[in-house]
Amino acid sequence: MLGTYALSAGYYDAYYKKAQKVRTIIADEVKKVLNEVDVLLTPVSPHPAIKLGEKSDDPLAMYLEDVYMSTAALAGIPALSVPAGFVDGLPVGVQLMAKQLDEATLLRAAHQYEKATDWTTQYAKL
Repeated sequence: MLGTYALSAGYYDAYYKKAQKVRTIIADEVKKVLNEVDVLLTPVSPHPAIKLGEKSDDPLAMYLEDVYMSTAALAGIPALSVPAGFVDGLPVGVQLMAKQLDEATLLRAAHQYEKATDWTTQYAKL
């Protein structure tokens, strides 16, 4: 319903059209970078994983947990996350992103990363 409201008269230009312009800028910038490299490695979240139920009463904090992962969705490119270690016993991940329709390169890079590290065999200390 909120989407229908935002697209109704008077709101299309104010919100949707501007959002689409920003999305195009993001996609163009990411495409430009991916013409120079095969994959991008970025954080998954701004800090280590949160404990179960820790921030469930703070919607903004929960939203910010996913903010780094929105780039791939906005740019329309494939991405995946892999384990990258632990901080204070809690897991940390990194995200790999590749060009549109280049999932094969993305999966090969993730496979090589996982072979070079042993993070997939370790568990969080709760």
